Amino acid sequence: MGTFTRRRLLIAGAAATLPAPLVRRNNGLSAAAAAAGTSPEPLRIGAVLPIGGAAMPPGRINIRAVGEAARMGLVLGEEDAARNGELVGWSTEVTIANAPGVDAAARAARRLIARDRVSVLVGGFSRDEAEAISEIAEEGDAIFLNIAAQSDALRHTCRTGMFHIEASAAMYLDAIFGWFVRAGYRNWYFVHDDSLEGQELYERALVSLKERHWAAEVAGRGVLRQDDSRDFAPVIAEIGKVRPDVVLLLTDWRTQLDFLSRYEVSGNLAQVAGYPDPASQLRDFYFAAKQAAPVFGSGYRAALWEATLDSYGARELNARFDARWGRPMDPPAWAAYQAVKIALEAAIASGSGDAASLAAHIGGPQGLFDVSKGIGMTFRPWDGQMRQSLFLVKINPDATSSLALDAMLERASLAGELPAIYMPGTDPVERLDQLGEIDPSRSCP
Repeated sequence: MGTFTRRRLLIAGAAATLPAPLVRRNNGLSAAAAAAGTSPEPLRIGAVLPIGGAAMPPGRINIRAVGEAARMGLVLGEEDAARNGELVGWSTEVTIANAPGVDAAARAARRLIARDRVSVLVGGFSRDEAEAISEIAEEGDAIFLNIAAQSDALRHTCRTGMFHIEASAAMYLDAIFGWFVRAGYRNWYFVHDDSLEGQELYERALVSLKERHWAAEVAGRGVLRQDDSRDFAPVIAEIGKVRPDVVLLLTDWRTQLDFLSRYEVSGNLAQVAGYPDPASQLRDFYFAAKQAAPVFGSGYRAALWEATLDSYGARELNARFDARWGRPMDPPAWAAYQAVKIALEAAIASGSGDAASLAAHIGGPQGLFDVSKGIGMTFRPWDGQMRQSLFLVKINPDATSSLALDAMLERASLAGELPAIYMPGTDPVERLDQLGEIDPSRSCP
């Protein structure tokens, strides 16, 4: 990736240190601004995270590690905002609620609006959770910044106060096919579970292959039960018969690990790629995949962010995170950091922290945000999705179990970026719109 002159924006993100399940920190204005009586109302942000406790569900839907990564991103963001916000006389109040599960998340969102008077809600760690929070935000005069829910159905709800920093399922699928088909992997076998979301991922994968990659073909598919009685043997046997170029696991992180461990000893030769849900973008997952299947678990993955990214100002952001926490910046941490950064930039640019002003700026033509991915990123008017590039990551088969920073960084490395936004003679926005839904006729009012 080449170098370039980067648009410099003033404001970094905002977040809070959280030794307890629910804690708020206030960042004061500078003395000069306070004395002048010009301080605006603080920007009040509430984040709903699944960061632990007895209510955490067990098994494959336990995403405590994702919530903890997001919490660390918020903390770094607050520390940056405390320094930068003081320069312009603006303070932030960030409140984080520990609320695993849909019902707990909904209660926390209502409490954040009613008691803490937040105008920005951050969270969304499942489709149902994001839907519930977005409804509460709309009812309570707040905006909702989705940092983890990937469902395309969420992008079709047309709530003008909901914006998606997490990439959509369609964007991830388009990126995966873009990389692999160009590399010569043309014959695909899909594995998904029998849930509605699994079926939707499969159907969207077919759309990407048929409409955007005409040289690719579907070799077959295997459908797994959602419960723990699921049997991989018939699916693995069928893969051996049809002999595809690549198997794509459209499943959750735990199912991917279980499948990889069995596939590794099956004798099949087809490469395996996995759908990048938030939990499977963590460096801990990369190491677990390599442990479960040293050969087929050490392949390429799609990711929202990569801790070894060295261009676009990412080096500085990654280095600050590394220094703060002694571990790499996983994608959920990046998304949480950027959520509050975007909200604060919108408040300063619009001169107000109320929901209407924030939504108008974030979703309007002036909403241009530096998220350390190169050009300033904007949000699509037809689905509230942030336009952005995604990354191809290669898992290191020689990674170790050491928790030292260098060792954790070496668990994976950057292998590519899609799309190439600096291709001469092309419009970067048009190139970014190659990923995900590209139907502006569905533009929300």
